Amino acid sequence: MALAQSIKAPKKAAPKKRDPLFADEKYTGREPVWDTERAASMSQEDFDHHLRKAFFYYNYFYTQKDLKKYVVNWMKDQYSKSDVSRFIRSNDRSVPMTVCSLIKAHTQGMPLREKELQYVKDRIYEALNSDIPDEPAAEQKIAAPAAVKTIQDRLNEKTSEHLSHFEGLYDEVVQGNTVNPHTYDYFVANNVPQGQLGKFENYVDMQRLYLTAAMDRMDEQYVEAYKHYRAADFKRHLAFLDSMQTAIDQYRQVKKATKKARVKRAPNKEKVVSKLKYLKEEKTLKLVSINPVDIIGAQELWAYNAKTRKLYKYVADSLQGPLGIKGTSLTGFDAAKSVGKTLRKPDEKLKEFAKATKVQLRKFLDEIKSTETVGNGRINSDMILLKVQ
Repeated sequence: MALAQSIKAPKKAAPKKRDPLFADEKYTGREPVWDTERAASMSQEDFDHHLRKAFFYYNYFYTQKDLKKYVVNWMKDQYSKSDVSRFIRSNDRSVPMTVCSLIKAHTQGMPLREKELQYVKDRIYEALNSDIPDEPAAEQKIAAPAAVKTIQDRLNEKTSEHLSHFEGLYDEVVQGNTVNPHTYDYFVANNVPQGQLGKFENYVDMQRLYLTAAMDRMDEQYVEAYKHYRAADFKRHLAFLDSMQTAIDQYRQVKKATKKARVKRAPNKEKVVSKLKYLKEEKTLKLVSINPVDIIGAQELWAYNAKTRKLYKYVADSLQGPLGIKGTSLTGFDAAKSVGKTLRKPDEKLKEFAKATKVQLRKFLDEIKSTETVGNGRINSDMILLKVQ
């Protein structure tokens, strides 16, 4: 009896504890594994279907903190050491869960298509440009000059803040609340640039992708995993996303309609008249031309052709005026009111012209008894530019 009491039964090995996190795999299925070669030749529909299964699995079992290490490993072959180090120090929620899920799926053989790859790079760029604590130095080091942020950097940072606002509202929807995002009012209040609206649309599209996966009745795993979702739950989620998309479209149209038209720069007047040919001085009659720049914007021009002895009066058209210069011709004049007459005694008449007042000039040509000629607007090297009004 004593011998029997002294012999102890061997202890049973304690059963290995399995992380209860994966206890639900009987409902969700195991982590999706990709056949890389087959995935490359998949149709768009089949590829997206498989991707939705992966998104659902990672969102169900993991957080951004859990999957961040996979993003870091992927970045080591794509980014500099300083960028990788900076990303490691960034907040665990600095990149969306979508990025973490895409990289994790990539480790399981999923090829990154151009659309997903660009999305990953854009979100990593935003994370690298967010507020990140400095790396603790073992020894005192000479501080490197601070990098100057570009306008695009600041825009991306601001957009990330705006996206965080809507992510917080959507978290309330996930918790079972009905939420009106008031997206349009938010955009107006924060003057969100039109060029950044695509990032909000991308967020809406990705969230809608998850819902589509949950509502896909062709996959028993999804049906089982979302059996606690009622039609009203899906409707509430879609209402939130539809409201956001509608507001994005409305805001874009308003931005386009209210965009200021580019003001055309006024041409340099000296350059405009550079090709104009005119007579600068007539020594016999002691006449000197005015600066042709003064013609631009004037309502009236008097010019004398020293060769033909014709005095012209050009009047600006009420619709096409004021007067201007194009090449070697006058523009903006009223052809019906712009006329010329031959001077029989030019020396006497031009002296009278020089002394005439504005009122006297109104009838100056009418008092000259000669045939009236229609002005064609051409200025040549025989013409003296007498006066503008």
